Amino acid sequence: MTFFSSQFVSLRTTALQALLLAALAMGIVGCSGAKRPKPVELSAITPQLALKPVWSVQTGPTVAAASGQGAFSPAVSAGLVVVASQQGRITAVSIASGAVQWSAELGVRIASGVGTGAGAAEGLFAVVTEPGELVLLDRAGAVRWRAALGGVSLERPVITGGVAAVRLMDNRLIGWDLETGARRWVIQRSMPPLVLHGESGLRAASPQELDFGANPLGPGDLLANLPGGRALWVNAATGVVSAESQVATPRGSNEVERLADLLGAPEVLEDAVCLAVYQNSVTCLAADLSRTLWQQRLGVVVPVAADPRLVVAVDASARVVAFDRAAGGRVWQNDRLFLRGLSAPVSFDRAVWVSDYQGYLHGLSREDGSLIARSLLPGGKASGPMLATRQGLLVQTQGGYVMLLRP
Repeated sequence: MTFFSSQFVSLRTTALQALLLAALAMGIVGCSGAKRPKPVELSAITPQLALKPVWSVQTGPTVAAASGQGAFSPAVSAGLVVVASQQGRITAVSIASGAVQWSAELGVRIASGVGTGAGAAEGLFAVVTEPGELVLLDRAGAVRWRAALGGVSLERPVITGGVAAVRLMDNRLIGWDLETGARRWVIQRSMPPLVLHGESGLRAASPQELDFGANPLGPGDLLANLPGGRALWVNAATGVVSAESQVATPRGSNEVERLADLLGAPEVLEDAVCLAVYQNSVTCLAADLSRTLWQQRLGVVVPVAADPRLVVAVDASARVVAFDRAAGGRVWQNDRLFLRGLSAPVSFDRAVWVSDYQGYLHGLSREDGSLIARSLLPGGKASGPMLATRQGLLVQTQGGYVMLLRP
């Protein structure tokens, strides 16, 4: 097996760039002789937990060159793990065995990873192409239809309520009929002057492989994180907005400081929706978005992970901070991965997991945040959110591998 080291640079995932950009905007960095801070070297740990590969499949690279690239992450449905490569290939792998079930070539580059859904959407998969098409595939890898978006999207679609939903870069949220590929509804919201393209996300009900009983979303529910700190709860069948919340109000002396985009997909629990507001805060709202349960200031730069006990966030310096899910107080923080360009965290087994810019997968104890596991991923850093499933932890890497890991 070949191991790769990635130098992926993104405003979302590279803490160093985020820090320097903010500093430049405020006039702090202007001297040609200024030294940039360097990522900390890894120190030895005493492993207490190890994730071992159940299977690993090479599926094609997803390395992005700049901010604004959509997240490439596995979609799981109908016993299949389906991933996309930027070159245009969709690959389906059996989650049980790791055997490749089918591969489809779309003939164009793909802008973001695969979306799917639950219930009637089981076995359906959607991707967005760089030329601006939404493509729907079935569980056999056949293309059901291709629809022109009428705009550009860098975010993963989701399937729910009889539609494939996708958000365009002009802040239109659109539902496309699953049967015909026709546009069923459009929701438009104002666009802030400066946004992080491709960094927000949508959430629908989870397929059974990801359903741990904590997600209360129904078959037609759609939650949307938007730029400018806005969250929507939508009836996907009709396109009617049932609830809306201004999670954070952009503030600052310049447009960079006023960036307050909601990052990734909302984390939905039985009684709360938890969100990351870029360089602003970690927030948990009531499940109906009607009020703020708690909000903690933090310069967060990637989506949060949430479970019934903890909400875990990563800030611009790659400090990992865990908050009490119910009350919002800090439970622990870990500073030992300074500037290592961490991925979004995921809670799995006894640890919270993040991958860094060199492709190391780190496990932090859910009890006190101490480093209890470390391994090197084939293909470098995770290319999008890692998925905790009933079978294990799924990771897609920028170098082109998808793998299932478990203790």
